[in-house]
Amino acid sequence: MHSNGLFRWSFLGFAVLVLLALSGCSSYENVNEKVATSPTPNPTISNTSNASENPTNVGAAKGTVHIENIGERRIFVYLPAGYEADSERYPVVYMHDGQNIFNTNTSSLGKEWRVEEIIDQLVADGTMEKVIVIGVASSDGSERGMEYVPFPDESIPSDGASAAEFTQYFINTVIPYVDGAYRTIPDRDHRMIMGSSFGAIQALWMGYQHPETFSAIGALSPATWVSNGRLLDELAKESGKPALKIWLDMGVTEGMPIDPLVTVLKSKGFVLGKDLFFQMDPLGTHEEKSWNRRVHSPLIMFAGKEAGQTIKHEVSDYLTLIGPEAIDIRLNLLVTMDNGMDFTILDGVEYQVLNPEVGQVDKAGKVSFLKPESLKVNVSFQGVTEEHLVNYEHYVKVFKVYVKSLDVDEHGDEFSINLKASARKINSTPEYITALVSAAEKIGIYKIKETQEDVIRIIFTTK
Repeated sequence: MHSNGLFRWSFLGFAVLVLLALSGCSSYENVNEKVATSPTPNPTISNTSNASENPTNVGAAKGTVHIENIGERRIFVYLPAGYEADSERYPVVYMHDGQNIFNTNTSSLGKEWRVEEIIDQLVADGTMEKVIVIGVASSDGSERGMEYVPFPDESIPSDGASAAEFTQYFINTVIPYVDGAYRTIPDRDHRMIMGSSFGAIQALWMGYQHPETFSAIGALSPATWVSNGRLLDELAKESGKPALKIWLDMGVTEGMPIDPLVTVLKSKGFVLGKDLFFQMDPLGTHEEKSWNRRVHSPLIMFAGKEAGQTIKHEVSDYLTLIGPEAIDIRLNLLVTMDNGMDFTILDGVEYQVLNPEVGQVDKAGKVSFLKPESLKVNVSFQGVTEEHLVNYEHYVKVFKVYVKSLDVDEHGDEFSINLKASARKINSTPEYITALVSAAEKIGIYKIKETQEDVIRIIFTTK
């Protein structure tokens, strides 16, 4: 991890601006947060699994949900089926943005996670044990960013100190109240903290800093861009390894980097598939519908059966576009385990290119093209092999979208990128844009024809 955070993250703003400009955005009305949807066709997926589709809930005993207040803050309480009739004690899942997880009538955007229905079905299937869920509502307006983002960032806005105060309120007020009001198992081994977006950043930082309080973290679509990616730098500085299980995920269309966060946690000693689980969702967007489709996995990680073996494989590919040091097309092997969890496999995967004259795949699954044709790859893991096609024309479209969002003169498949004007457009420098264009050339989608003082000319290689 190098310390030049500004250099590492400055391109992300450009990428998100491109997506916003070309495809619109969804934004929470009560926070200065906008996230893009994809301007390009969905990625090619082979052997699509049905394991992550919404549970049917047929025949499942239903828990109950009610709302109460701790002072002026609402909490949304899910009690499992049979709670009123038994005397058992239960693990607790705490969730940020509690107004969004159970009911569309209370949700900020009229969308919900349907967490109660998912848990009812998982329990009925014998996939996980019963739990209590406490959804802690976020504050309105800009206060949400203040409470959830643990580092200063004027664009949100956040000051860092308010998030630290919220964490103490959560630990010293919310948890003791819940332990006193409900039959919980009041120890860290039976507590999980979970959130999405800003809430995922708060959940990850809160849980990581307080392993004496929580044993598991679920961070769905974490807003890794906040404070110029400072979360990664702060985690890199942490000594030791807390006794935690961590779930991370991201949707391909969200335009936010997640691979660097996985790398940092692995450097701390977390092991993928053991106490660190990661999913790159090939169809994921930044909204409750996608979190609904994925939330079963972190719930099973916390209170479900241990995984034994894989039962389904799903291969996709996606573009990482962060900066000159992180631009690549990568293969994504998503497996379904026999306990119902779905997660991406990064280690131990073998790639065999079937038409090597067209391109290459390295050990990390990064793709480069040698010819303007789609690449055929066998993706193998634990004795199971799937053939996957990386669509060349798809990525031509993707890169053209990005290039056209700069200041360019277009002549067929030749683009002249005006460096100074482009730099002003994305609040960067000509040198940075030059570095980006040069770094992306290695993927093989275009070739640099000429570089002058204020212009780079590139040619897209098409059939």
